[in-house]
Amino acid sequence: MWLSGCAAKQNPALEPASAGSHAMPTSAASAASAASSTSPAVAAPRPPAPGAPPAAPASPLTLTLTQLLSVPISALALGEGTRIAVLADTPYVGDARGLRKLPLPAHLRLAAGETERVNVFFGRDNEPRIMGRRQDEKGERAVYLRHLPSGWRDGREEIGQLGGPAPGGLWGVLGAADPELVCRTNAICIIKRNSGWTSAKAGSQTRVVTLQDGVLWGLDPSGISGIDARGWALVIPAPAWTEPENLWATRGEAWVSTARDLFHYRDGKWTTVPSPVGHVASFWGTRADSLWMVGSTGAAHFDGQGFRSIAIEGPLSVVRGRSDAELWFGGEAGLFRAQPAN
Repeated sequence: MWLSGCAAKQNPALEPASAGSHAMPTSAASAASAASSTSPAVAAPRPPAPGAPPAAPASPLTLTLTQLLSVPISALALGEGTRIAVLADTPYVGDARGLRKLPLPAHLRLAAGETERVNVFFGRDNEPRIMGRRQDEKGERAVYLRHLPSGWRDGREEIGQLGGPAPGGLWGVLGAADPELVCRTNAICIIKRNSGWTSAKAGSQTRVVTLQDGVLWGLDPSGISGIDARGWALVIPAPAWTEPENLWATRGEAWVSTARDLFHYRDGKWTTVPSPVGHVASFWGTRADSLWMVGSTGAAHFDGQGFRSIAIEGPLSVVRGRSDAELWFGGEAGLFRAQPAN
């Protein structure tokens, strides 16, 4: 079944840029309610007063840390069950029983003179994918690697016309959650739902994409946008920032980091917030009142009112979790699993 752009008839998840702009679809109220009830490690705090800035840093948050790898980590993904995939000096995959290396065959490795910007995901078959772009003096090309029981292979046929020889890298989000998104700048985006696929114009910007409560959000220098069958449309205009790098967004709230600043959107306005982790490299969370972030100086948790630091050294490059009771941190020192101390 092919989806149509009916999302424009719904209310936007964040306040739109103007009454005439079309906005991204929102998740059902039941899904938002379910998400708000899942936080075994951190109790939901009293909501802050409208427009109130985050409170001063509180005492450090104590977590039990277990180190699983001691090599630099650039990306990680969590699959169904206890599956985990990690990008380090070579890809790793594992589960509750441990991790093992999944080396790329020689013809799929980064070649001399190439640079890459890739991420790791799990597909709906619960096997890892590596997606992104590689660049050399000839330009930029798409990377889409799929792991099968026989090993890694070029999986670009899985993404239709986006897997063709045209120049340009890939970006988006993959996983068991609905929907998946794969885009190529100046080409198209494929929006894959369990009920079918549709496509939309990708536009001229390469966006940082996040998925929260069934809603896709895209970050670029102009602000935060939503996507439907007509393409991307600006929902929240940017404040005075340069080079936005990372994004977390949900209903009515968003966080964006740049090379120098941390921005928080709430109650219809942006504020600049002192970062508790230096240069913010990654966000993860299921609710606005339980957000985890990592960066150049370590990790911290935001409970809706203020930050609590975590006793783990930076720099850290990525944080992911299945709940507040199962967190994963990756950075220069390796891969760590974190759980509440109690």
